[in-house]
Amino acid sequence: MRARKAMGMAAWARASVFGALLAASAPAAAKTCLVLGGGGARGAAHIGVLKVIERERIPIDCIAGTSMGGIVGALYASGYTATEIESILDSIDWGRTLRDQPPRALASMPRKRDEMQYLLVGEIGLGKDGKLRMPTGAVQGQQLELLLRRLFLPVSGVESFDALPIPFRTIATDIGTGEGVVFDRGDLALAARSTMSVPGVFAPVDYDDRLLVDGGVVENVPISLARSMGADRMIAVDVGAGLLPKEKLTSSLAITLQTLSALMVRRTQEQLATLGENDILIKPELGDIGSASFDRAMASVPMGQAAAEAMLERLRGLSVSEAEYTVWRERHRRRDFDPPLIAFLEVAGQRSRTAAQVGNRLSNLAGKPLDTAALETDINTAYAAGDYQRIGYQLVRRDGETGLRIVPEDKAWGPLFWRAGLSLSDDFSGRSNYQLNVETRLTGLNEKGGELRGRLEAGEIGGLRLDLRQPFGARGQYLAQPYLQYRAFDQPLSFEPGRTFAQFRVREATAGFEVGWLPTPTWQWFLRAETGRDWLSPKIGDRAQLASARNDWGAYGIGAVRDTLDSVQFPTQGSRSQLTYLRASSALGGDDDGDVVNFAWDKALGNGRHTVLLGLRGKTVFGTPETIRTTSFMGGLANLSGFGEREVIGNHSVLARAVYYRRFGRLDALFSVPAYIGGSLEYGGAFQDRDEIDGGSLIAAGSVFLGVQTPLGPIFLGYGRNDLDLDSFYLTFGSLLRPIE
Repeated sequence: MRARKAMGMAAWARASVFGALLAASAPAAAKTCLVLGGGGARGAAHIGVLKVIERERIPIDCIAGTSMGGIVGALYASGYTATEIESILDSIDWGRTLRDQPPRALASMPRKRDEMQYLLVGEIGLGKDGKLRMPTGAVQGQQLELLLRRLFLPVSGVESFDALPIPFRTIATDIGTGEGVVFDRGDLALAARSTMSVPGVFAPVDYDDRLLVDGGVVENVPISLARSMGADRMIAVDVGAGLLPKEKLTSSLAITLQTLSALMVRRTQEQLATLGENDILIKPELGDIGSASFDRAMASVPMGQAAAEAMLERLRGLSVSEAEYTVWRERHRRRDFDPPLIAFLEVAGQRSRTAAQVGNRLSNLAGKPLDTAALETDINTAYAAGDYQRIGYQLVRRDGETGLRIVPEDKAWGPLFWRAGLSLSDDFSGRSNYQLNVETRLTGLNEKGGELRGRLEAGEIGGLRLDLRQPFGARGQYLAQPYLQYRAFDQPLSFEPGRTFAQFRVREATAGFEVGWLPTPTWQWFLRAETGRDWLSPKIGDRAQLASARNDWGAYGIGAVRDTLDSVQFPTQGSRSQLTYLRASSALGGDDDGDVVNFAWDKALGNGRHTVLLGLRGKTVFGTPETIRTTSFMGGLANLSGFGEREVIGNHSVLARAVYYRRFGRLDALFSVPAYIGGSLEYGGAFQDRDEIDGGSLIAAGSVFLGVQTPLGPIFLGYGRNDLDLDSFYLTFGSLLRPIE
């Protein structure tokens, strides 16, 4: 093996000496620079151009790129071939890359439980300066940065971009001054991320006390940048989309983007006008492929190739012999990357209160060869907590050893956040309900990641809940959570399904403490103890026969939750199981003793457009803990269809169901609003006494519905009916999944 390496080094040395002698004896060749313009998804056309350049044996001496052209250019400058770059782009899951949140399976269990409250994704923050703030981009670029770091690991030790296999430059825009910022050294992954920070879409990159956005704002086809590198002739590729026609300017956002595009187009035209007779301009015809059409990006590769073929006569004037190109290719080949041993791990804590906790989560990576898959999984697990704007990493050298530097950044629009959630239901028969939840979250109370949460509820259930969540343990795998809660709601009372004869106003006050163990992102075990008081007062009905009541409650118990669902809106894979046992105890101040067992299971089976969601849930009470807290509530779409929400009540309940839904539209489309059509079959009921449960007393029900997955949450329009000849139309805003309360 060593002999082979020595022979290889000797051959490389002979080739280098030979190349140096040629350079010394021959006049200096003209310097050919490749200029790759920005265009978002349209930038994949650059790969087609590169294929022709390689086939025609055209050596490239330098590269300048902007935005997507900057990423493709950086890859080519790092030694990747056109075919390798094509394979990379074709394998990218753009739907995941252009979202910040990692797969839901990596999210912490507390965050998954919060999702069940129908909380929206967007949030508003209050900064330390007391000013309201919002995210500076729809996407922070977390997943994109992880992808770029993985791709550029082979050249991570290169300081000057002149030392890359092909010298490279890219440009970003300082949004504070409007000036261009040229990257000619430093962190190549960060440079590539900066040049593609489309304003309003990607958050700006904070670099050297500057906020950087897309380089296309100042130089979308960086011809001047190429000239500054000493280019004698250029192959410039323009993949810009141009301006939208008047008919498509139908919103203020469209007008704003058109204004930015107009400035970029004008600047690009000025740059293109400076091209000389020795320069070659390639402008692919990309049709209706838009800059955001990443699901169609690969379709632009042959279009780029066709545009280069059209300029073949001129391109061939830059060709060299097979022998010369082989020498050039060997000299510019991508370097092999052997994962180094990570001797140490350090965390930059200047921008995160909980940086040490992030370091603890990733501490198991030290002492092992670099494993990018494990590293990204650990980073994504930490990021999924929802407290960070980004978590980056770098390889660093110190005292002859390689280490890993982790760079977490807290959200710039915090540390106080607000989110809202909404659920609606209407059966078009006079029964309508809404539920509005507004959550306040104060993060970074300490280095362990403690946070204070408050949730205000209005609508069908009104109330207030306060939680203090305090992680503890070396990796934050334990959670202490004291809480206070007050709830109030109206509860109909009926002795015959579908016929309500009275309504009570129910009020609950609770104080409790929960300790949880989170061994993995998919499991949570917890111990709980709580005490409280309930008040029931008649609101509708004969008050002479309906007396007010007060019950004291005290209980302790244990529970477990396992959640691997990929979504709480329209899941296509994974499952969710929850089992809780509570012991009602007079020792904790309750009026009665008894036991409450609650179980729920949901399993999503997806295949392409089709998904079947299976569900089974049940609740039973042993003893006589007479309180509204032990009561089961059923009714609503796919939850004993035909009944209204919470219309079916009892101490014991059981429900089995199968829900089917089919997605319409393109499965790989980005930035779309998926629509579904489906139906459900259900079998179950709620009973006062366990002896009442038998096959003859269970209710069969079913529904059909149309669902839409909106940025505000899922919306359903449906019709349900059961074998008691009760039916309802539904307009429901909220998930089909129902957590155990």
